[in-house]
Amino acid sequence: MATENGCLLPEDVIIEILSLLPVKTLLQFKCVCKSWYGIITSSNFISLHLNNHYNNIKSGHLLAHFVYPQLLELFQDESLTDLSHQELDAPIRGRLCGRLCGPCNGIFYVDSEDSSGSGLWNPATKEFKLLPEKIRNKSSLPLYYDDSYGFGFDPVTNDYKVVVIRESYTREYYLEMFPSSLVIVYTLRTDSWRCWGSLDQGYTLADNFCYTNVDGVSYWRASHGVHRNVILSFNMATEAFQEIQEPDYDKPAHSTLILYHDSIAFSTVHDIEKFLDIWVLNEGCWIRQFKSRPLLEVQNPVAHWKNGNVILDCETDQLMLYDTNKQELKDLRFKGTGVCHEIPVYRESLVSIKDGIGCRQHEEHLLEHS
Repeated sequence: MATENGCLLPEDVIIEILSLLPVKTLLQFKCVCKSWYGIITSSNFISLHLNNHYNNIKSGHLLAHFVYPQLLELFQDESLTDLSHQELDAPIRGRLCGRLCGPCNGIFYVDSEDSSGSGLWNPATKEFKLLPEKIRNKSSLPLYYDDSYGFGFDPVTNDYKVVVIRESYTREYYLEMFPSSLVIVYTLRTDSWRCWGSLDQGYTLADNFCYTNVDGVSYWRASHGVHRNVILSFNMATEAFQEIQEPDYDKPAHSTLILYHDSIAFSTVHDIEKFLDIWVLNEGCWIRQFKSRPLLEVQNPVAHWKNGNVILDCETDQLMLYDTNKQELKDLRFKGTGVCHEIPVYRESLVSIKDGIGCRQHEEHLLEHS
């Protein structure tokens, strides 16, 4: 017997089936009938869909952002057996897309790093929200700026936040590499930036190749002084910064922060012996997880994929996938050349960023899984 919506299946069964489908299909199914449109656009369904896809450790696509030329490449095959790519349109058409930070629940923070501005972007739904102009330094001195970004979700206020750490240099300070660090914070619910203040000391921050936000905390490699290297973290809920010591790794080495099995990890490639080393932060302590054989062609660790696989940058600018179990390297055959700024793992979502409704769509989901 058909139900009220004309379907032979109960509504709860329909909802469960729909929640397993990709976003592109669901956007098409919104036109099937009014009842399906109501289901797919409801906050409960969006949270259910998000939960199903983010709890599936096998889901996710690899996304690479090249700057010269500007290119966004998305792998179609989640297993990377098929290395065909889909080129994504830049969210700010005709402008420089300088940085991608994310994804958090399928949403990226995008910063052009020029006068084009910044915004929030959901590639799956093609929604893009241009953000207000960032707060500028109040100084009459000629300054040089270098911004570092963090983007995440605050579970206390149920809001998305962007944090920008702005390293500001006068000409003399720029030569000596002792910047002052101004912090500004954007919240989606208010659609505005505010000045958090300045850090007690100036930091020089290193860029991360992948998204380094875990449980609402963003992380950066940082230095202050001449030989002082630390990890700097920012909690989206408490808006507090914290310094964390680096692990006692073998030097000299190229290092970066990655996510490794949903934990923040410190990854290095030794400059001389060329072995890969991975340390995971567990309750404030660094624990070594893996040390590879010598990988002669490898230069930098870049990101973590799935099942212990790590993405590495070679001296030829190729991006390689390293299987830590089989200890094998695989060329990912990206079309982009030159500078690769980010290579995050992307899981799509239906979360909307228009008018701040993306925040409200997660309140029940977070309460159920807290």
